[in-house]
Amino acid sequence: MTHPPEKTPARVLVTGGAVRIGRAIAERFARGGAAVAVHCFRSVREAAALLATLPPPRAGAHRLVQADLRSPQACAELIPGLVAAGFTPDCLVNNASAYRRAPLAELTPERLQADFQLNFFAPFELMRAFANHCGRGVILNLLDQRVATVDPGAGSYGFAKKALRDATEAAALQWAPRIRVNGVAPGFVLPPPGVPPAAMAKFVAQIPLGRRSAEAEVAEACWFLAGAPTVTGQVLYVDGGLHLTALAVAEKADTWRREGAGDR
Repeated sequence: MTHPPEKTPARVLVTGGAVRIGRAIAERFARGGAAVAVHCFRSVREAAALLATLPPPRAGAHRLVQADLRSPQACAELIPGLVAAGFTPDCLVNNASAYRRAPLAELTPERLQADFQLNFFAPFELMRAFANHCGRGVILNLLDQRVATVDPGAGSYGFAKKALRDATEAAALQWAPRIRVNGVAPGFVLPPPGVPPAAMAKFVAQIPLGRRSAEAEVAEACWFLAGAPTVTGQVLYVDGGLHLTALAVAEKADTWRREGAGDR
């Protein structure tokens, strides 16, 4: 059974696409000619500013879509709403997440539910909606190098990212050949909001390559996977080799956060 060769995506949905890594991903796909739907929750001003700077796509138009991914209903409606409005993505980039650290003994059911909603249930629902409403294409899930290690302090964030890794592999197998599903697992890229860059220095020094990964490099990894027609079920680590070590990242609980209910 043969299939026509894939082209680079024409219409891309990037969750948490207004700021930080998500912004770099949106910019990379736009430079490749894609129409980009930039999802945000609170970062509406940043999303609008980004859209004003993106180059015109080959076809269609860029879009801004606002949704609170903490809401299961909002997750369920996001992709069908885009399709109904004439924007059917052929690539989904699940970038939005929230990073909170906590000792295992402090993980209440409420906290587990909240962290899993944004870091696993929301991207999984978007994956399912993509499969049901978009036909063919590519799904890229932003994971974390911690999926290859044990970091008890990462708490429910770490559990959720490992669940998303497993879902990535399962979906790649079940939805082939019409949908490819891959993961990108960054290491240290940007300091969490409110944390000075100098606070990362002691951790960066322990990375095998001795340097953090740039957000543009993570975006380039996404671009590569989006256009690689025989790559599926893979996790591409963009972390300077950090996942190969036993580095114990001993941040204090709740000191480092990547929050915003969907603005990564």
